[in-house]
Amino acid sequence: MGTSADTIGPYLNLIPYVGPYLKSLMDYIETIMDYVTLALSYVIPLHDAAIQALMLSQYAVHGPGNLVALANRKFVMDEVAKRNDPNVQVDLVPLSDDFSGFTERYTSQQERVRMGQVVSDGRDAFLKSRNWDFGLVLNILGCKVSVSPGVLKKRGSTELIDLTEGWKSMDTLSLHSFGIKIKWNGIKCTHSEYPVIGYGTAFSADNLNDSNYDYAGSRSTNPSASNRADSSNGIANGFDPAPYSIGGGAIPAFHELSASALKQDDPRTTITIRVTQSSNTQSYSGGNSIIKPGGRLALYQGQHVGGKSAAISRAEVYFERPDGANPLFSGKAEKGSLFSPYWQVRLTSVRPFERAMAQSLQGGIALP
Repeated sequence: MGTSADTIGPYLNLIPYVGPYLKSLMDYIETIMDYVTLALSYVIPLHDAAIQALMLSQYAVHGPGNLVALANRKFVMDEVAKRNDPNVQVDLVPLSDDFSGFTERYTSQQERVRMGQVVSDGRDAFLKSRNWDFGLVLNILGCKVSVSPGVLKKRGSTELIDLTEGWKSMDTLSLHSFGIKIKWNGIKCTHSEYPVIGYGTAFSADNLNDSNYDYAGSRSTNPSASNRADSSNGIANGFDPAPYSIGGGAIPAFHELSASALKQDDPRTTITIRVTQSSNTQSYSGGNSIIKPGGRLALYQGQHVGGKSAAISRAEVYFERPDGANPLFSGKAEKGSLFSPYWQVRLTSVRPFERAMAQSLQGGIALP
């Protein structure tokens, strides 16, 4: 908008009476846009800070090798058990917990491409294309012929460079003239991009390699305007150099299901715990009760194996949409991913080897 106002302004003086007023209006718009883009540049570090905070919060929950998540989970289970009965002890049944390999942290550029593709595909229509044309074109003798003075072509988009490294926007506006040139050897169709009207770029980081990006046809349709947009004169106020940020607009490191879990059709993770309590803290005849069996009932002492009672339980975390499938994709079932929130938890049957392991820990049986 700023460069368009600057380009159009001098020509407005040619309009009788109202020309000078229109020129003043264009100068005002150009000044306003400089302030607007400068204000927008101050938002970039704030937006980046939010992204970094989300990344750090995810890392804080998981920790290196999921150690923090494992420790926090055990802490929560202990807390719940103690609030119900301060004398109980919670233990994980060996070989029953597979969460440590269920998720992992993706850090390299190649690993972050998948998240970048999700972000790029999720752009709204305004970010994908800001294109419009204005003007009348006729088809004469097989050639496009524009009605004077020509056709305005606006092109622009915002792209995520290499899907991970940062973002850049480009917008251009040019006047195109289409016509016919009759020569001795036939008819030739002509096309010219006249001195560009408007152009501009903004980006999250300096020196982004965007040579392979067309910006919704800007470089192919308005090449002259795109060249000016790429020059120092085309950079929006506040974006030269790029606004300071830690991540530079790049896709940050993130946690997601591990590579092995993503290959599963129905990824799940389970955990089996054992809750125990010492016999001498329990009020029953074989424990600390003052009432003891006598007479014929004395045949049964009520002693627990290993001097404690135990209970085991297995929980399963699984992925399931509330509607059972994804209606936006022809009813196909959506696979589990940390990109989606539809994770559920439920109790499930304890497996025989887990039961045998728990009994072994109590001294009830010996594993082969």
